[in-house]
Amino acid sequence: MKSITSKQTAFVGNILTTVMVAFMGTINIINNLYSFAGYSPFVIALMGIVAMSVYPALEWVAYSRIGKRGGKWWKLFLLVMGILSIFHSYSSLGNILVFSFRIIIGICYIFTFFLKDTKLSSNSN
Repeated sequence: MKSITSKQTAFVGNILTTVMVAFMGTINIINNLYSFAGYSPFVIALMGIVAMSVYPALEWVAYSRIGKRGGKWWKLFLLVMGILSIFHSYSSLGNILVFSFRIIIGICYIFTFFLKDTKLSSNSN
């Protein structure tokens, strides 16, 4: 039986984060589109997309660096992001879907820190 690696849990967490940001970010931008008087809707949407893409982009960088030199610091970054995701989930208790996504994302990122990486390549010459 093949064990789950830290890279796999980081991948699941990143996929869920990307999906959540794509759907919830779009809804938030649409809801707040006209709350900033004096700016065009395009500028507001562009600022929202850029602001909401920073953390997922860093999380994908962390995923790509796991198992390479300096990967332990990126795993520590994902641990912190997992803890923050769990704390942030309680701010969305009214929306059970977002609450569940954030809890699962937090658990995946915390497992990423504690699971060991296994070498996938074998030295059979």
